[in-house]
Amino acid sequence: MREALAVFPRERQWLLPALQAIQHAHGWLSREALLDVSAHLRVPASEVFGVASDYPELRLAPVGAHLVRVCTGVSCRLLGGDALLERVRERVRSGDVTVEAADCFFACSMAPLVEVDGAYRGRVALSDVDGLVDRPDVRLRPTARPAGTSDAVTSGATPATAAAALDVLLAAARSRASRKPAVRLLVGAGSCGLSVGAADVASALRDAVARDRDVEVVLGACHGMCYAAPTIEVLRRDAPRITLERVEPRRAADLVRALHDGRDLAAAGFSGVVWSDRPAPGLTPVGSHPFFAGQERVLLRRAGALDPESLDEALLDGAYRALAAALDGPPERVIDEVKASGLQGRGGAFFPAAMKWEACRKASGAPKYLVMNGEEGEPGIFKDRHLMEADPHQVLEGALLAAYAAGATHVVLYVHGEANLSASRLARAVADAEAAGIVGERMLGREPRCTVEIRRGGGGFVLGEETVLLESLEGRRAQPRTRPPFPVESGLWGRPTVINNVETLAAIPAIMARGAAAFASLGTPKAAGTKLFGLSGPIARPGVVETRNGVTLRRLLEDIGGGLTGAAKFLGAVVGGPSGSIVPAALFDQPMEPRERVSPGTGGIVAVPDGASVVDVVTTLLAFNARESCGKCTPCREGAPRLLAMIDELGGASGPAAANARALAETMQLASLCGLGQAAPLALLRALEEFPAAFESRTKPE
Repeated sequence: MREALAVFPRERQWLLPALQAIQHAHGWLSREALLDVSAHLRVPASEVFGVASDYPELRLAPVGAHLVRVCTGVSCRLLGGDALLERVRERVRSGDVTVEAADCFFACSMAPLVEVDGAYRGRVALSDVDGLVDRPDVRLRPTARPAGTSDAVTSGATPATAAAALDVLLAAARSRASRKPAVRLLVGAGSCGLSVGAADVASALRDAVARDRDVEVVLGACHGMCYAAPTIEVLRRDAPRITLERVEPRRAADLVRALHDGRDLAAAGFSGVVWSDRPAPGLTPVGSHPFFAGQERVLLRRAGALDPESLDEALLDGAYRALAAALDGPPERVIDEVKASGLQGRGGAFFPAAMKWEACRKASGAPKYLVMNGEEGEPGIFKDRHLMEADPHQVLEGALLAAYAAGATHVVLYVHGEANLSASRLARAVADAEAAGIVGERMLGREPRCTVEIRRGGGGFVLGEETVLLESLEGRRAQPRTRPPFPVESGLWGRPTVINNVETLAAIPAIMARGAAAFASLGTPKAAGTKLFGLSGPIARPGVVETRNGVTLRRLLEDIGGGLTGAAKFLGAVVGGPSGSIVPAALFDQPMEPRERVSPGTGGIVAVPDGASVVDVVTTLLAFNARESCGKCTPCREGAPRLLAMIDELGGASGPAAANARALAETMQLASLCGLGQAAPLALLRALEEFPAAFESRTKPE
């Protein structure tokens, strides 16, 4: 115990990381462990217990030797999650296996999901349950590569400009790339692909090419078409990139033979996409592929096309070029360009991003901080994890640009506690960027100092609220602060702090590279640029997509998503997770814009088929909000559970009970301290308005 704690400085800010380290080592947090943490960090034991009991991912009681969790979020429920949970509970007879329901695993495109000893299994059928329970230690995760091992390190004299320093790194990267094998096979090893066997596909491919030096197998990332996982990217010199869909491990040797023989991949039994306008036998050109044809891929441009853990590949594809150009100019230029682009926060509030940086830069006090909010704790929302897994250098470059603009000298990348793949790939990106001199005491040889650290959350939707996140970083319970003062004036440790969402930061390099006008033209006057969406539920092509702002739900769900499976019709779609609402199918042709009839929200869209229970969906969303209330303010703490209980008392969408529910909802919206309580009633209010008949069938109170 004491060895695990010895690595942490004796400061309160390390309380959550210390608790996480102890739990990782022992499986749970005993009373003795909490007392040891209290003594080491010099934090009162009562406050240590208060923090430990506040984060959903921390456990104050032991579990069995194996832990099986079944997702019961909206996406998984619509695809049989409740039946899976029941089957798992029926199947488990041993006390060595603990079974739990989970709100969401944030890999909704692979629903329904089951987590076994920390590893996800996607698209689980009832017939799969016996195998999961009988072999809980089945390997589902890839072997992690060590961080900080990039060859792209600086040496010799410091170039006169940041652009020149980057050119030195690029020259070295080109030299190394020229020595790589002629054929590279990137297995789509995002959270989605890994949940359906991508690690096994990679292992089979490596066995098939064991004696072939001309072929390299790499664990890559997902390009958004999660429905097609496991995928393989075939990269050959002087040939268009090819994406192969639904590749099984048993076909690995067939693929390698076909590549060696120069045979047509489609004729060899493979299907997929060719990333070219030139036709390829049996493969669909990307421009006419139904999943990609309706997209505008800016932030996702590199996703899936390169090794996410290779700084060299990111550099050769343009990474850090925008940062170098910015460092050779004044920070105000970054503020002006992003302000002109119209970039709004992508976390759901739509606040102009550059205004935060400008206010922080003008605020008195030092040091200044930039915090990336990668908590993403809303069920049904998973696009930020996709960005961090697929292109960590893009996220890091965006954070460094924002820090430079705001005058921040320290960046904190705050990642959800269960987003292990996101955190490991970001850690690799940071370590390699430090080794290359891109970040640290100097940035690409220039004067600004900027250090970066990664911190992990402990679960809890409320951490999406920026002041709650700051409390977490300071080692306190996850509860909001009263505002003003705002974080840009008094944030982390009372210093000026900017907090931006992952997608917001990832957009900045593209804005600086393309120009403000080009980015703005990709959206509407009310919403500039592109927007990422995670599509899930019972549709043909669930995944992560990027479109111009102002897109309609019909375009997303029917054209790109392929429509509902089977012959079902749309009842509507849950837009924005628990803080959103069910949008009826009648509004599917309405452009999605902030603060309009249909808002894009945080970018999560769950298709709801006709025949699904509106009341059950609303109950699931509201119950999550009730559980996630931090308890600090009465309207949310007491109002959410009471509103949840009132659903069964409504007896219809009109009448005294419905009026009381609306009155309570209004109180919560007006008086709650943070966005969780303010948005919690939205799903019920919109459902009463748009689906009144759904509540007529409820049993009326006597």
